[in-house]
Amino acid sequence: MFQSLLSLRRKRVTPSVWARPFLGSKVPAWLLCVFIWFSLTTRTRAQTSPPPTPQSVVQALQSHDNELALRLARELARVHPSDPRAWTLQGIALQGLDRPQESLHAFKHALQIDPNNVAALEAAAQLEFQAGSPEALPFLEKLLSLNPDDQTAHAMTAALAFQRKDCATTVAHYEKSPQVVANDIPALSQFGACLVHLNRAAEALSAYQRIAELRPQDPEALYYLGLAQYGAHHYEDAIRTLLPLTEGGLEKQRAAALNLIAAVYEDDQQTPPAVAALQKAIALDPANGDNYLDLATLSLDHGAFKLGVDVLNAGLHAVPDSARLYLERGVLEVQLEQYDEANADFRKAAALNPLQNYSSVALGISLLQENKLGESVQVVKRRLAKEPGDPTLNYLLAELLIRKGVQPGTPSFQEANAAAQRAVRNKPDFTLAEDVLTELYLRSGEAGLAEATARLALKSDPNDQSALYHLIVCLREKGDRTELPQLVQRLAEVTAGLREQEKARNRFKLVEEESDRDSQKRVNP
Repeated sequence: MFQSLLSLRRKRVTPSVWARPFLGSKVPAWLLCVFIWFSLTTRTRAQTSPPPTPQSVVQALQSHDNELALRLARELARVHPSDPRAWTLQGIALQGLDRPQESLHAFKHALQIDPNNVAALEAAAQLEFQAGSPEALPFLEKLLSLNPDDQTAHAMTAALAFQRKDCATTVAHYEKSPQVVANDIPALSQFGACLVHLNRAAEALSAYQRIAELRPQDPEALYYLGLAQYGAHHYEDAIRTLLPLTEGGLEKQRAAALNLIAAVYEDDQQTPPAVAALQKAIALDPANGDNYLDLATLSLDHGAFKLGVDVLNAGLHAVPDSARLYLERGVLEVQLEQYDEANADFRKAAALNPLQNYSSVALGISLLQENKLGESVQVVKRRLAKEPGDPTLNYLLAELLIRKGVQPGTPSFQEANAAAQRAVRNKPDFTLAEDVLTELYLRSGEAGLAEATARLALKSDPNDQSALYHLIVCLREKGDRTELPQLVQRLAEVTAGLREQEKARNRFKLVEEESDRDSQKRVNP
């Protein structure tokens, strides 16, 4: 996934990431060190046909005759097999011949003889890094132990940490390589993304400002700068950065900029322009459900429940299979005390995207998503025959049977009920199973048991949307309105909070994806 952070175009002798020009040649600095080292430690011999020496190999490399250099280096290694210089020179020649695996093997052999051979360490680290291999890390760690101020080694270590999604390590090493990062867009993108992820948006701002300086005409660079300014609460700056993106370009990109502008306006307590921005975004990209959801969330936050329902009606006309739109409309309908409509929308959302929040349950989901419910039930039952008390399998069986449309009083309904009860009994605080059991109790008219189970689920997870809704239904059917206002408000708050979390995750995901794309190439500004 990752290519070299600082990779350069391959030449006849592939330069290292530590490369610097030498007297106008294309010889990397670490190779220059090798030349000097070999020159100082080798005596020339005035013979008609002198045997190979490190100096003769160096001269061949300086002449870009890698074939000759390789022959001489191999002869030198045969005569002096314990001399790390012979193996290092062999690796350099092989690298120049674009034979990376053989080159790496030679460098590793040199390091077996001399673990502190800096030239071999740097070259081996570069080769592994260019291949996107985590095996570069041991070489980089050794280099940093020998020279803690090696900024290139720090930058490459940071990029490998980003590949592992280890943002703390990424940031720590990029902070130690400011000269390398300053003009390297992939490094800046990764640095900024991880600072955002670590809730250090104000510090990320400088990284995105630098990217925008290096790519002033790139809409994506300006979008991420605006995102960083928004995260740092520099609202006016964010609006100035983002507004030009709404005036031209692809409609989807303009709509994305307007969506972010709306978020900036709303956080800055400017709701009317936020609404206007979302309305424009919907007009530009009517198939994007996020714009309808965000506008409906604004309506929910400001008590305009009917307006929110109208927005979602329009959204469902454009995106008829969106479970999120049905779920959001159900929440708004609860605020309007339209419980029958809300119940239908919640069930429709569940049918369109079953197990949408149940990432811990893998078995049977692929079949379920393909609407192969009968096959899924058989898969789970076969597993249950071997593990009858497994709470996850019992929960999933109950969930699948509900999706098949079991009716109260039928054997299948009783089977689902029994499975859900086993799941709850065998795994305390299993909110998913508690939600399913509550639903079954409600369908069979056992309101008391449904209420008790919903309260049990809320005790385990106070933000459980299903449990909140189920408890509202139970209390309404019982005629007890004492808690209803608080529960309805709580449902709205939880829904809005989860929506904000989803938006934050999606925006960070975009930043990560941009960093990943940049890491595939070397940009020379």
